[in-house]
Amino acid sequence: MKKIAVLVIALIVSGVSFAQENPFLKSFSWNRPAEKIEFVYKRLAGHEIKANAFLPETKGLHPVLIYFHGGGFIFGNRDRGLYKGLRDRLLESGYVVISADYRLVPETKLDQIMTDVLDMLDWVRKNGLEQFNINTHQIAVAGGSAGGYLALTSGFKKETAPNAIIDISAPTGFASEDIQMGDLSVLKQAGPYDIVKDSIVSYGDYDTRMQLCRFLIENKIGIYLTFGFDPNKEPEKLKKYTLVDNIKADYPPTLILHAKNDRAVGFKQVEDFYKFLKETNVKTELYVVENGHSNELLRQNPQAIDKIIEFLNQELR
Repeated sequence: MKKIAVLVIALIVSGVSFAQENPFLKSFSWNRPAEKIEFVYKRLAGHEIKANAFLPETKGLHPVLIYFHGGGFIFGNRDRGLYKGLRDRLLESGYVVISADYRLVPETKLDQIMTDVLDMLDWVRKNGLEQFNINTHQIAVAGGSAGGYLALTSGFKKETAPNAIIDISAPTGFASEDIQMGDLSVLKQAGPYDIVKDSIVSYGDYDTRMQLCRFLIENKIGIYLTFGFDPNKEPEKLKKYTLVDNIKADYPPTLILHAKNDRAVGFKQVEDFYKFLKETNVKTELYVVENGHSNELLRQNPQAIDKIIEFLNQELR
């Protein structure tokens, strides 16, 4: 119970911390501007959930990397969540790149967000060849922070899993600190929570949603709004979210990128998760740098992008 609670808090806090410190990121130079192709991969109650596709210049079928942004599940979007340096290197290497939105908390709960991830993969398998010349047998899923956790959940079931997974700075649920639940009555007060409506949100205003995220952290109610229940009172509901309870030996090959000095996600839990994957006979690699979180990690450590390309070339080609 405590493990998954800390995981969610770490995802939320890391999302706010990264956005505050890195409102804009510089990209690697590339020989041409990347053309964005926006498309809808899912419709719910009249709401369109969208993704951006970027296509390489090379001919023939291409492997694809699907990327999910961070932001504590509460803020972030497909445009600002994917580091351009990673995108451009992938395109140079002949990969189609898809940056996908998903529904956001608190309007949507985590179990429903996880279905968005699988529906994105399903869309690619059904439409990727015709729409973007994708080899639908060469699919990798990646993400940073909260998006890294979502990428990891995409491999829970063999029949829907991708061919490879890349986790960048994602909490993995091995922490054990005590968690306190805040007073939900604060939601009735005037303030940032006023923006929350009954309608689905998958691309809200970035700064406003980040302010909401900060408000939920300060009042210790992000956990409840992420799950839709109090994990202290209903711990039996948590198993579906816990990585170690859902990963088996048939899990896809996985690359974990993490910083020793990640301020949001302690390195010890990542080491423990890596050890668990090895003991479960999952093909996995742990690539360690000194500093950085999510996109910041990639910006500060361009060699980590080299490692991503090497891993993808090995697993998809």
